[in-house]
Amino acid sequence: MATTPPSDHVPDDVVARRDELIASIREHRYRYYTEDAPTVADAEYDQLEQELLGIEAQYPSLITPDSPTQTVGGQATDMFEPVEHLLRLMSLDNVFSAEEFGAWAARVDEGLNAQSPQYLCELKFDGLAVDLVYREGSLVSVATRGDGRVGEDVTFNSRYMPCIPKKLVAQGEHGVPALLEVRGEVYFPLAAFEAINVRQLELGKSPFANPRNAAAGTLRQRIDRRLTEVDEVRSKTQEADRTSKQSERVARLEAEAQRATDALGGLQLVVHGMGVHDGYDPTSQSQAYEVLASWSLPTSDQVAVVADRQAVTDYITTAIAKRHSLPYEIDGVVIKVDDFAMQGQLGSTSRAPRWAIAYKFPAEVVTTTLLDIRVKVGRTGRVTPFGVMEPVKVAGTVVEMATLHNAHEVVRKGVLIGDRVYLRKAGDIIPEILGPVIKARTGSERAFVMPTHCPDCGFELAPEKEGDADIRCLNAQHCPAQLRERLFALGSRSALDIESLGAKTAAALLESGLIANEGDLFALTESDLMRADYFVRTARKGEEGDQLGEAGLSLIQHLEA
Repeated sequence: MATTPPSDHVPDDVVARRDELIASIREHRYRYYTEDAPTVADAEYDQLEQELLGIEAQYPSLITPDSPTQTVGGQATDMFEPVEHLLRLMSLDNVFSAEEFGAWAARVDEGLNAQSPQYLCELKFDGLAVDLVYREGSLVSVATRGDGRVGEDVTFNSRYMPCIPKKLVAQGEHGVPALLEVRGEVYFPLAAFEAINVRQLELGKSPFANPRNAAAGTLRQRIDRRLTEVDEVRSKTQEADRTSKQSERVARLEAEAQRATDALGGLQLVVHGMGVHDGYDPTSQSQAYEVLASWSLPTSDQVAVVADRQAVTDYITTAIAKRHSLPYEIDGVVIKVDDFAMQGQLGSTSRAPRWAIAYKFPAEVVTTTLLDIRVKVGRTGRVTPFGVMEPVKVAGTVVEMATLHNAHEVVRKGVLIGDRVYLRKAGDIIPEILGPVIKARTGSERAFVMPTHCPDCGFELAPEKEGDADIRCLNAQHCPAQLRERLFALGSRSALDIESLGAKTAAALLESGLIANEGDLFALTESDLMRADYFVRTARKGEEGDQLGEAGLSLIQHLEA
């Protein structure tokens, strides 16, 4: 078994890489938690953190108290008044596979001296962590997590958020406590998130990479200052005496304030923990959720208490399967030891409890470089721009192309060739470029110019009718690209279901001059196909002369059936 070398034996390149990772993680934490404008996707950040964890596991002497692996991400800013949490908010450690989850569960068993805990499983909402404090049942403060000890006071904003109860009402046997600190997540439902991003693009801003950043950007606004500014401008001049410029300013400020408060109204809250509290003392996480719900606080309806690891795995499998049918974004599952006494026995590290873990799903939003924007001519002549990107793994597959729909969409999304872009691929959904990472621009990026003539036949491009967003090649009969796509469509399951008539076969038929239109397809013979190298294979032992290959044989069999 390998032994860990002392600190003076740590290779210089390892120390240098450790320092580089720490600097990079701190920079990304600042952009993520403070500016709400990350320049890398969550998966890329996780990779950096996992690499640092690996180095520190191999060389423990490199671990320092201020390492990102030992601290909670985020910090309170001077934009808001600081709020000291009654009980520290911690982070969660992550696992990314069944094997890593099994290793965590084994550590739990060891820490509990082989006792068999029940696990509480819940969905991991992609939102912003908040801390709420109620005294005598009335809401007195709402704060962001910050660094876990001190957060930002966003209580004023909560008055525009119907999702946060302002007064607790006891609906069960347990009365409302004199003091209650609650932990939860504010998040945007998917429909609201999409609307927020449409608005971001209309304003010429980068889209939010995920609902968490949208929630953070919405909640962490000084709405009070916006409203004060509106009142001050209004009070300085009577409406009848304002110049056009003053009137425009008033209208702009009013519109900005209205957008901000409307966005706050779209946020939702789910609570998932208790901090300091008086009165009733639940003995488990699940009991705590029941009593929180009885006090009118919103809890998740997707929580399950299970008896063993296999049941946890089943919950995770089910969550992955229904991930894209939910009305909100989730990025994983949180697993907690349900019993509070067992939680106390397991304790915590400097940044995270040992009794809980986040099982993270494969990333569905990543960043990559947009190398080029090209166009494709479809079977109806529609000309569609698409992005060619630096290959990147997202949702379990490597993606290097994504549609941009039409020239108007390229302009609306504000993407330039050379941009760092957010790319999303959710399940079976076609990869989509969300928008640019504007802060990553260097000045070398360039705008896309839509071609005026068909790249395949040279015919002039034009809308089919006035007002169309799409432009088309109207040379329907003779454009090779359109004919190729129509042949490919003929082979699809919804048409003739000819498996061998794919894109390559369609291109080979056209390039070899065997057909000039779709009708020619049905007159093809074996001797015709033998004239094209694509369909011919070299003779095997015992055969005389070249033979028709598998693709050609399959095509002929389908056409003659």
